[in-house]
Order: sequence, then structure tokens, then C-alpha cells
Amino acid sequence: KKPLHYETKPILHIVDKNPIITENQWRLFEFIASYYLTPLGLVVKAALPGSFMLQHETYLVLNNEQNLENISLTDDEYLVTEALELQKMLSIKDLEKFLPKKKIIGIINSLIEKGAIKTLQEIKEKYRPKTEIYIQIHENYLGQNLDNLLDSLAKKAPKQYRLLMNFFKIQRQGKPVLRKILLQESGISSSVLKALVNKGILYEIKTNVDRINFEKASNKAYDLSNIQNQSLNKIIQAFVQEKPVLLHGVTSSGKTEIYIHLIQKYLDRGQQVLYLVPEIALTTQLVQRLVKIFGNKIAVYHSKYSQQERREIWMQVKEESSKAQIILGARSSLFLPFQNLGLIVVDEEHEVSYKQIQPSPRYNARDMAIVLGRFFNADILLGSATPSVESYFNTQRKKYQLIEITQRFANVKLPYIEVVDLKMAKKKKQTEGNFSRQVIAEIDTTLKQKKQVIVFQNRRGYAPVGQCEDCGHVLECPHCDVSLTLHKHQNKLKCHYCGYSIEKPVICPACGNPSIKYSGFGTEQIQADLIKLFPQHTIDRLDSDTTRGKNSFKNILTKFQNFETDILVGTQMLVKGLDFEHVGLVVVMNADQLLFFPDFRADERSFQMLMQVAGRAGRKKEQGKVLIQTFNPSHPVLQMVLNADYQKMYQTEIQLRKQYFYPPFSRMINFKIKDRNLQKVIDASEWLKKSFDNHFDTVLGPSDALIPRIKNKYIKEILIKLQPSSNLNTQKLKILHILNSFENIAFFKSVEVIIDVDPY
Repeated sequence: KKPLHYETKPILHIVDKNPIITENQWRLFEFIASYYLTPLGLVVKAALPGSFMLQHETYLVLNNEQNLENISLTDDEYLVTEALELQKMLSIKDLEKFLPKKKIIGIINSLIEKGAIKTLQEIKEKYRPKTEIYIQIHENYLGQNLDNLLDSLAKKAPKQYRLLMNFFKIQRQGKPVLRKILLQESGISSSVLKALVNKGILYEIKTNVDRINFEKASNKAYDLSNIQNQSLNKIIQAFVQEKPVLLHGVTSSGKTEIYIHLIQKYLDRGQQVLYLVPEIALTTQLVQRLVKIFGNKIAVYHSKYSQQERREIWMQVKEESSKAQIILGARSSLFLPFQNLGLIVVDEEHEVSYKQIQPSPRYNARDMAIVLGRFFNADILLGSATPSVESYFNTQRKKYQLIEITQRFANVKLPYIEVVDLKMAKKKKQTEGNFSRQVIAEIDTTLKQKKQVIVFQNRRGYAPVGQCEDCGHVLECPHCDVSLTLHKHQNKLKCHYCGYSIEKPVICPACGNPSIKYSGFGTEQIQADLIKLFPQHTIDRLDSDTTRGKNSFKNILTKFQNFETDILVGTQMLVKGLDFEHVGLVVVMNADQLLFFPDFRADERSFQMLMQVAGRAGRKKEQGKVLIQTFNPSHPVLQMVLNADYQKMYQTEIQLRKQYFYPPFSRMINFKIKDRNLQKVIDASEWLKKSFDNHFDTVLGPSDALIPRIKNKYIKEILIKLQPSSNLNTQKLKILHILNSFENIAFFKSVEVIIDVDPY
């Protein structure tokens, strides 16, 4: 049926014979768009691998029906027409070589209006399948003809003879030989092979191959302990009630092994399994572990893979390929076109990394996994040693089923945790740099015992603040309201928000004195300090600076796992479920950075992170040790960590949340108002605040964002709290109506409003 309000365009070409998006996928896209107040197009764009998006190139040609002599042209326009007379066809990129980039579109539009030129569109597909070339001998040269051929080549073309003899040496049961192997084994150039192909003696066979392949299974799953078996049976029984299950198991209690046994049951039914992890780093160890058991039934999906690789996995999932029965991936793997999804495992369900921050849609993968599971009637298992307050609250309301494991596998003791008072250590002059002497002594003892050490510091770079001692000037980013971080190995100061960087200054830019002092410390400085303290040992670093390459995670973790690294320094990447057999000591450099963060979830997240990082110690046989450096040893969260008291943390948090009307007792929607003009941001914030006040009971703000300016844009925030019992769709319609009115105000046209539903 023809639309009433606009003219439709003709269909020129059907790109896909079959839809690449399934019905359940579309339902998920629509739900995310509706729930997170995001345009549906942005959800689809986020979901689809870029290689599905067709590229188009615009070409310009002269309009032969028009006489250019009768048209008045500017100098730039004349330059374009003159170039077209010579080249016949030009792309917009071609014009950038001799015209200012900002003027090009205006010049093209003017020439089209004057009838001087026409445009042609060429559609290009981004995806190119990976191919391998095999070599086969033509059937005419078998039998007696082959003998004659070999005799002839041996006399006239000895290199071709040698290549052909190598071909028969490599060939197995008459099958084609891989071209690159034939050339490698024979040591003869490709031109010789080409000559044999041109003569019709050999011919090439091009075959499409997958970019990612895993070897076949080599091991069986470990036998479960009695406690693990009991937990597995409880999970299976709980799934009968069709509720999500929260598996609360202490660190190293064997949750992954339970997942493995559970996954096998769904594979036996012929169903697909989605195994979600919060961080790409986690997939490295998990892939190694799962491939040994499930072999090439696993596909891995995350942003470190290329667009071509992700497209291939997408199609394997859609076609229910045997190579994609288990999908192990980060949050974006939710969007894959599952056909027969039976189980979703959300590992480390408490992790903040499941929340998409930038760009839109700002969804929570854990929450959307539950929505996706409902569409397929799939079973959902959430796992964590430190569950989120929201998930645990859902178990108390009987919305989720709770299953708990309170002891480690093989009865290994939980690590011994000790708080080191930095204030007292500095007072007694018992520190060396950023380390207390107690920590240095413990590291030394652990290394002498041939065990490994993990050092946790949740800040990258060398030093976060540079300040002149004479005039007090702080080296700040010119585009953001943050100090520049020193990265010593590059001799640069960098902004971690906009990417701005400068060479490390020798003198203060304000007063000209050579008196800049750097304070604070990041992972780079900790690594440098440890190299000085323990020069005979290998010290590596795991943070976003050292893991930019595709295989960086894998290489660093493999070295540590193989005992090639003695001490591993890292950020929060280290705390998310990684399993190392020989770690005897974990050091937390500065717990105060976690404890005093301005966020209603600061205490919960501090407890979770400290418990998780502590859980990396002593996972196999002997009890591990954890040292936490802090200036506030009596802080309540640290006391809960010392006693591994999750219940106390939960009860404290839930009471505070209820008292101050925070989730799970409210729903929150955050609005960031951004513009380069500060006054516009202030005016826009006040306008929205008044509008929201007319419709909602609890509206907080406008207030400065945590960082009031990023990339030269000033930021104000408004927070709306809603009753969970209220009709959320009705409330969101009111918000959209207000925002539509806001967008129609000309003065606010440049102002950007970012909506974040459930901003935590």
C-alpha cells in the first residue's frame, strides 16, 4: 500500500534473497528502542556488523544535453566542468584534491541546479569472503599422457617438472593441493605455477573459507564435586518454574564447570547457547577452556573481531551452523540472529561493563538478555560471586530463583585479606614510593616461593596530575575540564576523554619555570617502580594502553598463565573472572579511589571489585593472600571485605536505597544537556527542568556533570526518579512529548540531549 504523506522511491535491486534479521531479533530491537528511548535506526545500526551496510560512491558526469557556454559558472564551478571534460567521470573524493573540502557539496548542488552536471550512484558491498586457492591436475594428463608430459617437462622445463613432482608428493588420494603449501614445499616461484596453469596442465579452484576456526575437542569436562552436582540439579529444577536463576557462588567455587555441564545438556537437545561475558579479556581464557571440551562448536563474537569476521559469525548463527552452537561474546552478541536459543548464561552479572555507555543505544546487556530469553522461552542463568543489589533483590521478591555455593572447589580456603594503613606507614616512614614496606616484603616472599603476584591499580598512565610548584598551574586539557595524564613511555601528556595529547613540557606554560611536579600514580608508574624493586623478575602490564591490538589480551594473559611473567600490574580488566593457578598474592594499591567515588553505587561496586580482585589469589591448592593499601582502614566497606560479608553489604545498601529512593525502589532516567555555548546549556537545562517538574514528582538538577566540559561541550545533568509501579510507557511518552517541544525551539537547535534510562 502506497504511503500517503511522502513519495516512495523505486526498488532497483534486491540485495538479500533471504532476510538477515529474524522476527525475534526485530522484537528485541523494538523493545530496546522503546525502553531506552532510542531511535530504532540507531539500534539496528549498533546491532548489524558494518559489512552488512552497503557503501555507495557518488560520481559526477557532464550533462551532454546542456550547452555549457550558455551557463554562467563561478571559477570553482568552471574548474569542475573542465576536469570532467578531461576525466569524463569524477568522484567526490577526486574533487577534494583540488577544491576546499567545505565548499565541495555547495559547488556540486549549484552545478546540478544549473543543469551542468549529473550524478551517478555506484553501490559497493563491503563484505569480501576469504578465499583459498587449491591446485588440481587436469584429467587429460592422467595415465599414459602424464608419463609423456613428465618426460617432456624434465627435458624442456625442469622447474615446471620439479613443481609438478612436488604436487604429486604433497597430494593425498587425488585431492587438490593448497596453492600456498605447494609453493612453500617446492620452493619455486608462482610464475612457474602460472605457466603450468596457462598450459592447461594444472588449474586453480577458489574456495571460500571461514576466517575463524577452532580445533576439534580434545578433553572431556571435569567431573563435578558433590556440591557442584547438587547446584547443577537445583538449577535444572529451578528452570522448570521458567524464572531466571541467580547462581551466587564464591570466587573459585567452580561456577564455570557447572556452566559447561549445563551447556552440554542444551547442545544434546540441538539448541543454541549464548554465553555472555562482560569483558573481551575474559574470552581469551574461556575460549581455551571451552574449545578443549566443545571444539569447533564455539563461535566468539566481540568488537575486537573485524567486520568481515563478525558477518561470518552472524550468518553461521542464522543458519544454525554446527560451528556456532555456542556463542561466547560480549554484550553485542545479544543482537545475533538466533534461531533456536535454549540457554543464556550471563557470567559476572554484576559487572558495570554490561551497560553500554557510548554511543546510543545505552542498553544493559544483562537486562536485555532476560528480555531475549523470554522471546525464545529460553532458560537464563546469571552467575556472580558478588551479585548486583538489583539481582539479589529480585531473588528476595521471588522474581528470580537463588542458588548459592558458599565454599571454594576442593575446599580451598578463601584468601586471607589484610588492610595496610598507608597513613600510619607514611607517618612511620615505612614506605618506598607508592608501596608500603610490608607490601614490598610480601611480594618478595611470594616470588621466592615461586608464586606469581597481581598488582591492581584502577588507573592507567604514569601520573594523573601535573602541577607547577612555583605558580600552582595545573596542566589541563584545553577541550575538557580534566587534568592531563602523563604517559612516560611515550613522553606525552594525554586526555583520557577526548584523546588530546602534547609532548611532555620541560617548563611550566604559565610561568616559564622548570618546576612541574607530577603526582598520583597509574599502572605505568607501578610497573616502573616494581622493575626497580625487583629487577630480576619479569613484570607485565594489562590495561587499555597495552591491549589495543587484536591479540594483545591473549598474548599478555598467555604469558602470565605460562609463568613467563612473575608480576602482572593491571586495571579492572584483571578482576573479571580470570583464573590463574600460581597467584599467591594480590595487592590493591589504593582502595580509596574506589571508595570515595560520587555515585550511589560506590560502596557496592567497591565491595564487588575488591572481592573479585581478592578472588584471583590462591585458587587451586594453598590459601592466597590479599593486601589492600588505604588511608581509611576503618571504612565500613573494607570491614565487609575483610569478612567476605556479602549479606551485610546487601542489607546496608538496600536500606540506604530505600531511604533515599534509589533503584531497585525507583526507576531513573538521566538527561545530559550538551552544547559549546555555556549559556545555552544553562537555559536549556532550566527549560527542561521546569517542563519535567510539571509532570514528575522527583526531578533532580540541573547540576554540573562529573566532568563539566568534554570535547569543548559544556554538560549539565537532570535526573528523574520514577516509582517502579508507575506505568513506565506512559511516563516515557510524556518525556518524548517534552523533548519534541524542546527540539522545536529554534534557540535550542544546537543543544544535544542525551537520554540514559537506568544510568547505572
